[in-house]
Amino acid sequence: MPSPLRICRSFILFALLLLAAASSSHAVEATRSCSVKEVLKGGMYVYLRCLEKDRDIWLATVARDFKTDEMVYFINAPPMTDFYSKYLDRTFSEVIFTDLLPPEAKKK
Repeated sequence: MPSPLRICRSFILFALLLLAAASSSHAVEATRSCSVKEVLKGGMYVYLRCLEKDRDIWLATVARDFKTDEMVYFINAPPMTDFYSKYLDRTFSEVIFTDLLPPEAKKK
């Protein structure tokens, strides 16, 4: 007969696996996309002015090269309001700090 400690460990492992599966499927469902219109390099971050459904939004993500009109897919996150970038000496009225996803991860 398995010990109570072994049963507890198995239950915790199972719960963690369920949580991981739910988190990964939720991330794919919560993706958004936009077309890059402007790129501002700001130290460790790059700030992207994007067009999403006829609306301009700003994203901040880990710095890499982007091209104008490139389509990017990102994890939905709440925007930061009145964010001041010391590096750019600029305040963004609203910016979303997020991770970008590969194009194949887009919401279907």
